[in-house]
Amino acid sequence: MRDLTADDFGVLLSVFAVLLLAFGADFHFSRRMAKRHKLSARLFMTVNVVGELATAIALVLTWVALWSPAAWERIDDLLVFVPGCIAMLCVVTLAVETVVTRTMDVWRG
Repeated sequence: MRDLTADDFGVLLSVFAVLLLAFGADFHFSRRMAKRHKLSARLFMTVNVVGELATAIALVLTWVALWSPAAWERIDDLLVFVPGCIAMLCVVTLAVETVVTRTMDVWRG
C-alpha cells in the first residue's frame, strides 16, 4: 500500500464529510413502516449508526493527520482505510435499501 500524501488526505476529508452528510440525510423510516417492519428498521438503523461512527472516526483521523506532521508519522494508513471502507459499505447498503424501498412503493401503488 502506498503512503498517503497531503492531497490524498484532503480528498479523503471531502469524501468523509459528504458521507457524514449522506448518513444524516438519508436514513428515515416512517412510524408506520417501523412498526410493520421492526427487524429491517433495526437492521438499517444499526447500519446507519455504524456507518456514521466509522465515518466520524475516519474523518477525525484524516483531519489530525493532515494538520499535524507529527501525527501523520504515527497514524497508520490502515487506521483511516478500515473505518473508511466500513463507512462506504454502510452507505452503499443504505443506498440499495432506499432504491429497493422506493421501487417497491412505486410498484405497489
